[in-house]
Amino acid sequence: MADFQLRKCAKSEQTHEEDRISLLPTEILLYILSFLKLKEAARASLVSKRWLGFWMFAVQLDFDASKVLKELSALDDNNVLREKRRWYVEWVNKVLQSHKAMVIDEFRICFELDKSSQDDIDKWLRYAFSRRVQTLELNFLMHGEPAFSIFKPYLFPSCRIHDQSCEKSSAESPSADLDNGICTLPLTDFKSLKSLTLAGVDITEKTLKFLINNFHCLERLTVSGSHSRDLTSVAVCRSSLKYLELTCCHCLKSIIVRDTCLASLKISWECDLVLENVPMLVNVSVSGWMIRQVIPQLSSLLSRLEVLTLGLFNLYNKEERGFHEVPQLTGLKQLILTVGAYKDDSLIRITSSFVQASPNLEKFVLELHWHGVRRTERKIEKVSSPPLQRLKVVEILGYFGRKADDELVMYFLENGTALERIILDPRSPEIMYRKRIKKPKAEKMARIHAGALFKELMIPSFVELVIL
Repeated sequence: MADFQLRKCAKSEQTHEEDRISLLPTEILLYILSFLKLKEAARASLVSKRWLGFWMFAVQLDFDASKVLKELSALDDNNVLREKRRWYVEWVNKVLQSHKAMVIDEFRICFELDKSSQDDIDKWLRYAFSRRVQTLELNFLMHGEPAFSIFKPYLFPSCRIHDQSCEKSSAESPSADLDNGICTLPLTDFKSLKSLTLAGVDITEKTLKFLINNFHCLERLTVSGSHSRDLTSVAVCRSSLKYLELTCCHCLKSIIVRDTCLASLKISWECDLVLENVPMLVNVSVSGWMIRQVIPQLSSLLSRLEVLTLGLFNLYNKEERGFHEVPQLTGLKQLILTVGAYKDDSLIRITSSFVQASPNLEKFVLELHWHGVRRTERKIEKVSSPPLQRLKVVEILGYFGRKADDELVMYFLENGTALERIILDPRSPEIMYRKRIKKPKAEKMARIHAGALFKELMIPSFVELVIL
């Protein structure tokens, strides 16, 4: 179909010599291109000679090298990684040297970079902030996981309020702004930045505090995979933040959120959590905690949560698996449990405890991370349950075909009076060493087992069964 459209366009160009789009005023053409990403704008510039330089005015600078990252993941070669880093840095530098837009909506750097590229990255940040960037992302992770490599992580520069009387632009003189040898970002516009993502980037507590307290229009903040020993405490008070993510920051000991309109919070790693006067908070994701500790930490807002994600990886403990003291989650519409699947240990009790405590639950997702899983011939365990009158969708990721998996499927089929769909995905969600673990034989057996199970069970015709 796409080839047909291209041939159709080619014929159209031959029959109509006049290029009407290029007759539009330059301002309108640039406005049209402003909706395109960097690579899309570059391709669009090939439409005609008049368009050739228009990509230089792109306001969405997304330096996406996902294909190269995928190749690096397969190779796992540090020498190749260094070579590709040099290529990526040169690419960004060349684009910025030619770029002419005075304002940037989005600036995204996504590659596995580290401290060896510190000077170049500092220069990119100066460029972005000088053009009042609204969405800024530095993602130096591969496949979303912290990079525990031999390379030292990049350190986000300290920030200071720029002295307007300074004649020399810091963007033109990078060496002019040093604090004890550490680069600083001289900032003048605190109204532009709305979204900031730092993944695989070290940042000090002082710098993060500066960003939170001074960027009054900042609505989204993500800090993931920071190894900074200085980052031990984060306080968000009277802030405009609506989304806050602090994950895999292993030295973080304390998080305080007070008097804000925060709507979504995602944290990992056990720490002291204080939540006070956060009436808009309805979406919470917590992982890396003992279940008996996380429930009290969230007690003040559990009744109004609409989406709850819990990462529970210590369920090899029988006492944890049998936890049933779940308070009422009356507002909850979506529940996501990410758990460790050990051998053929049953998860029916802890699962049913959460589901039964959520009378308005509409979607339940269970993500199983395999740890020595195996199929056994033990008896199916059952628990009593009232009808699940609102539950419509159940999704099990990492389905292996254990008795522990089957008893969950049976539980939802027997009690889900409004159930519309059950999705079983046998692919393991587990990721290690930057590579998704592929177990084709185990996945094939799980699919066969799921198909046989569905044939055995008395399944209502209105329930859709999906095996991925």
